[in-house]
Amino acid sequence: MRFGPFEIILIIVIILLITGAAFVPAVGRTLGKGVRQLRSAVGGEDKTEKTKVVTKLEDGIAAKEVNRRARDSKEGTKTG
Repeated sequence: MRFGPFEIILIIVIILLITGAAFVPAVGRTLGKGVRQLRSAVGGEDKTEKTKVVTKLEDGIAAKEVNRRARDSKEGTKTG
Protein backbone atom coordinates (compact mmCIF):
# COMPACT_ATOMS: atom_id res chain seq x y z
CA MET A 1 0.00 0.00 0.00
CA ARG A 2 1.48 3.29 -1.08
CA PHE A 3 0.59 6.69 0.30
CA GLY A 4 0.36 9.56 -2.12
CA PRO A 5 0.22 13.26 -1.29
CA PHE A 6 -3.58 13.24 -1.10
CA GLU A 7 -3.63 10.46 1.47
CA ILE A 8 -0.99 12.17 3.59
CA ILE A 9 -2.91 15.46 3.54
CA LEU A 10 -6.12 13.60 4.42
CA ILE A 11 -4.40 11.93 7.39
CA ILE A 12 -3.06 15.30 8.60
CA VAL A 13 -6.52 16.88 8.31
CA ILE A 14 -8.09 14.01 10.27
CA ILE A 15 -5.43 14.32 12.99
CA LEU A 16 -6.04 18.09 13.18
CA LEU A 17 -9.80 17.54 13.46
CA ILE A 18 -9.36 15.01 16.25
CA THR A 19 -6.66 16.76 18.29
CA GLY A 20 -7.34 20.40 17.50
CA ALA A 21 -5.05 23.13 16.21
CA ALA A 22 -3.44 23.70 19.63
CA PHE A 23 -1.71 20.35 19.30
CA VAL A 24 0.37 21.43 16.27
CA PRO A 25 2.78 23.89 17.99
CA ALA A 26 3.57 21.37 20.71
CA VAL A 27 4.36 18.72 18.12
CA GLY A 28 6.55 21.14 16.16
CA ARG A 29 8.39 22.18 19.32
CA THR A 30 8.97 18.56 20.31
CA LEU A 31 10.19 17.64 16.83
CA GLY A 32 12.56 20.62 16.78
CA LYS A 33 13.98 19.70 20.17
CA GLY A 34 14.47 16.12 19.02
CA VAL A 35 16.27 17.19 15.84
CA ARG A 36 18.50 19.56 17.87
CA GLN A 37 19.40 16.77 20.31
CA LEU A 38 20.07 14.38 17.44
CA ARG A 39 22.40 16.87 15.75
CA SER A 40 24.18 17.47 19.03
CA ALA A 41 24.58 13.74 19.63
CA VAL A 42 25.94 13.14 16.14
CA GLY A 43 28.48 15.93 16.62
CA GLY A 44 26.88 18.60 14.56
CA GLU A 45 27.10 22.27 15.14
CA ASP A 46 26.04 23.34 18.59
CA LYS A 47 24.44 26.78 18.52
CA THR A 48 24.29 27.29 22.25
CA GLU A 49 26.35 30.08 23.63
CA LYS A 50 29.65 29.14 25.12
CA THR A 51 30.52 30.34 28.56
CA LYS A 52 32.89 33.26 28.38
CA VAL A 53 35.86 33.00 30.69
CA VAL A 54 36.86 36.29 32.22
CA THR A 55 40.58 36.46 32.84
CA LYS A 56 40.96 40.14 33.63
CA LEU A 57 38.63 42.52 35.40
CA GLU A 58 39.05 46.14 34.51
CA ASP A 59 36.16 48.44 35.31
CA GLY A 60 33.06 48.65 37.37
CA ILE A 61 32.04 48.31 40.96
CA ALA A 62 31.75 44.53 40.75
CA ALA A 63 35.24 44.27 39.30
CA LYS A 64 36.68 46.39 42.09
CA GLU A 65 34.93 44.26 44.70
CA VAL A 66 36.19 41.02 43.14
CA ASN A 67 39.72 42.41 42.94
CA ARG A 68 39.55 43.55 46.59
CA ARG A 69 38.39 40.11 47.72
CA ALA A 70 41.09 38.40 45.67
CA ARG A 71 43.72 40.70 47.17
CA ASP A 72 42.37 40.10 50.70
CA SER A 73 42.36 36.37 50.06
CA LYS A 74 45.98 36.42 48.91
CA GLU A 75 47.04 38.47 51.93
CA GLY A 76 45.16 36.11 54.21
CA THR A 77 46.92 33.06 52.80
CA LYS A 78 50.36 34.69 53.12
CA THR A 79 49.92 35.64 56.76
CA GLY A 80 48.12 32.75 58.07
